Amino acid sequence: MAPRYVPRRIPPYSFARAVSGNISALITGLKYFIAPNRLTLDYPREYVKLRRGYRGFIVLNKSKCIGCEACARICPAAAMKMVKVKEYDEKRGREVVKKYPVINYQRCIFCGYCVDVCPVEALYHVPVHDVVYFNLEDMKTTLESFQVEPRSPAEGEGVPVKYVFDPVHGLVKVKAEEGGDG
Repeated sequence: MAPRYVPRRIPPYSFARAVSGNISALITGLKYFIAPNRLTLDYPREYVKLRRGYRGFIVLNKSKCIGCEACARICPAAAMKMVKVKEYDEKRGREVVKKYPVINYQRCIFCGYCVDVCPVEALYHVPVHDVVYFNLEDMKTTLESFQVEPRSPAEGEGVPVKYVFDPVHGLVKVKAEEGGDG
């Protein structure tokens, strides 16, 4: 049986109700002006300490890669592509063509499927997410740039912080311990 439509009653407009709503909004604004509970991060002087296992940028360990193409096949955003590289093979004594993955961070959704599916753990996440690119072409990695771990602009000069819930004040920003998980 189809659900029956029940019309909602909209309360009539009243001047007093509109004024009381505006006054309530002004009081809330004044309250936060006097005793601010700001969650603003003073980046890069402060940065959020990320937990272990955070899925940040993806990096390739070329020496482990076997060129199986599983990462490129499983990528739901088609961000991972394979490139052919000519290399000298010591065992065969001649030049061979090998395939290695590269990534386009314009398309990557950081799902981690490529890292999870890699049978030899040649791909891994680094706990960095705040890298800035000045043009779109820089977001397409080459084989050489895909092997370099990106560095956060806040690293080394900033203070790690984390947000905790306080029953009185709500979310509060506190300094994170250096050795902990964040």
